Amino acid sequence: MYENARRPVSADHRPLFREAYQATDEELGFPLSAEVPKLQAAPPSTLWRSKLPVPVNPEMLKYLTSVLDQHAEAEPLVGPQFLVAPVQAQVPLIEQMCLEAYGPLRERVLRLGARYTEFLGWLYQDTGNPDEAMRWTSQAMDYAQELNDSSLMAYIFQRRSNIATEAGYAGHGAGLASAALRYSPDLSPRVRAVVLRQLANSKASLGEHTEARRAIDQALEAAAQGDDDDPMAGYCSVAYVEMEGANCDLRLESPEDAVGTFTESLMHWPAVQERDRGLCLARLATANATLGDVEGSHTAAHQALGIAERTGSARIRDELFRLRPRLAPWRKLVEISELNQALDSLNRATT
Repeated sequence: MYENARRPVSADHRPLFREAYQATDEELGFPLSAEVPKLQAAPPSTLWRSKLPVPVNPEMLKYLTSVLDQHAEAEPLVGPQFLVAPVQAQVPLIEQMCLEAYGPLRERVLRLGARYTEFLGWLYQDTGNPDEAMRWTSQAMDYAQELNDSSLMAYIFQRRSNIATEAGYAGHGAGLASAALRYSPDLSPRVRAVVLRQLANSKASLGEHTEARRAIDQALEAAAQGDDDDPMAGYCSVAYVEMEGANCDLRLESPEDAVGTFTESLMHWPAVQERDRGLCLARLATANATLGDVEGSHTAAHQALGIAERTGSARIRDELFRLRPRLAPWRKLVEISELNQALDSLNRATT
């Protein structure tokens, strides 16, 4: 049929004939005008950039560390939307330093690289981009593995777990948190606590109440033994773990205890932690709605909405979107209708 021209040789069959007969298209009589186009070469890799104009030196490290510290200090107050661009702009320099550094400075450069890329991953997570968040957090893991730093690897495992869980893949999240716990003998109490609270979050998202509660209890015990000056997870205090436990209760449809914990925490919330305050308010709104406290839910949600708009935090926004179905029975109330309209406007502005 092919030889008698009763059926044209399709483009995907031509390579088979060339292979079978070890012949060219011209030798096989295929029209050259219809020859299958050659595959285009892949674009050149961007891994190998132009080398730095000067060798990596302590002054460069000091400058970049100072800049990162300032970004990290500002982030809880202003949120991620104003920080992604400047941090992203600095990462190519960091990556190039990690390619070129050697000798005594290499370890310091890799640690800086891990901090920058993990922080960039966090910023992307809080802006609602889990793909980029996981990409940069995985890059941080590459640096941690070269350093062979157990605490750093465990910390980054739990960050990847957090990204996966919030993206809706709690099973993967639980697996990553469990992987972090394999380093338990080498972990400080606070790092162990932050890993355990993330395991609890994943378990709660899976509906595993007993496992989530056990992980929170263990995290509370570890946090109580830890030090606020822990360089990696000093923030994971007993109060922080209690907040995470309340969030687990909320996920497991047990909001009674969660309301008390959220309310108490907000009374003592640091002014510089504005973004996290917004997340706490959004969770309180959900807990109140679950208990039928419409007024309390609306008050907390209204405050959280303002912080979400100012900071651009997708985590606050997503929590508020999860609140809407719980307020559906009261949607005809004026204040709830106005809240829903404001959420619709926020959704349009971010899509």
